[in-house]
Amino acid sequence: MNLTKAASIENLVKKYGSPLFIVSGEVLKNNIQEFKKIFSLKYSNVEVAYAYKANYLSEVLNIIHESGAWAEVASGFEYEIAKRAGLAGSSIVYNGPGKTKDNLIKAINEGALINADNNDEIKQLTEIAGERNKSIDIGIRINVDVGINQIVDRFGFNLENGDAFEAIKLCKDSGLLNTVCLHLHLTSYIVEPNSNDEYIPAQNIKLIWPKSADMYEIASRKICELAKEINSKLGVEIKYLDVGGGFPSIDNLDLYAEKTVKPLLSSFKDKYPTLILEPGRAIVKNAVSLLTTVLSTKTLQNGKRAVTADAGINVLPTSFWSMQDVRPVKSNGSDLKDTIIYGPLCLQTDILTNKPMPEFKPGDRLIIENIGAYNIPQSSSFIYPRPQIVMIENNSVRLIRREETIEDISQLEEFNPS
Repeated sequence: MNLTKAASIENLVKKYGSPLFIVSGEVLKNNIQEFKKIFSLKYSNVEVAYAYKANYLSEVLNIIHESGAWAEVASGFEYEIAKRAGLAGSSIVYNGPGKTKDNLIKAINEGALINADNNDEIKQLTEIAGERNKSIDIGIRINVDVGINQIVDRFGFNLENGDAFEAIKLCKDSGLLNTVCLHLHLTSYIVEPNSNDEYIPAQNIKLIWPKSADMYEIASRKICELAKEINSKLGVEIKYLDVGGGFPSIDNLDLYAEKTVKPLLSSFKDKYPTLILEPGRAIVKNAVSLLTTVLSTKTLQNGKRAVTADAGINVLPTSFWSMQDVRPVKSNGSDLKDTIIYGPLCLQTDILTNKPMPEFKPGDRLIIENIGAYNIPQSSSFIYPRPQIVMIENNSVRLIRREETIEDISQLEEFNPS
């Protein structure tokens, strides 16, 4: 998204302030349409369920769902957002390990596809089906080994040790739960093993990006093999294969689509299951940028330039895992020098990027690109409130979320002086 062409930066700052999130409606629309097109050219029966955890701004969801996408939600909270966005339960895939019985009853009544994460959830679903005196169609979440060196996966049932098969058998034996979907998701972050049990997990988290397309082929092949096994041994027929998300940008998607669908095409000769995809990052990452302003500069003891901007990790929490893509709005032609861009927070870890940059002065504008995934929903009012968000679409700019105020933050408090 070329913001210098889309709108005048200075006019944006004058009207909406700095820092400022900027969303491109055109990029969003193109991403969701291209994603489904790329997979549909290789496999005829595809549904795209956008992962809400990446970004659930109402205007973002409106564009995505206008393109026919379903919703993938990971909590009762996100489920309610999907309902407010106008989706029928039948267009919602409900994942996550924290579903309550009330969550499950509502989702069942409205026809959502629930992917069970654990045996306690299967037990609750069985109880609900018994109370209704009617069987329920559900999915089972599976985790598989694709060759990543990581601690044990906490989500779903493991394929290799037989837990996944036993969970499906448990559903079959209940006579009340019909397993119609196998679900998996290849994580983008792994926690690497460590011999010291007292280590800080964040020190051992590694970002796998982009993931190899071969990982998707391995996972897809294994889940197809499980589908054939439960059909032959238990008589369970799968209607949906859900391979989750974690896909890279649209520009690099073709190989991932080819690798993902290849096992399905060779495994199901007559009746192909619906392939469900749950992209989040691939849809929204490059559709959002953050405009920020230099507040001050200094030279550190080691000779590096230090620049403080007015946006920090409270609004860009993904900075904990990777450096941001920062560029100056205007280049002054000065020599590049090792520079740390800090945010305004009173934290040593409030770092946005660390790379050679030109010299800056207070008032200079910076653009931080490719930040549409996870930053806005994970942002907080730590030390500074959250800034405004605008949408640029059809060469016009409109406010889609105002800045957070002290009144917004304090209105949830119950103050009862004695």
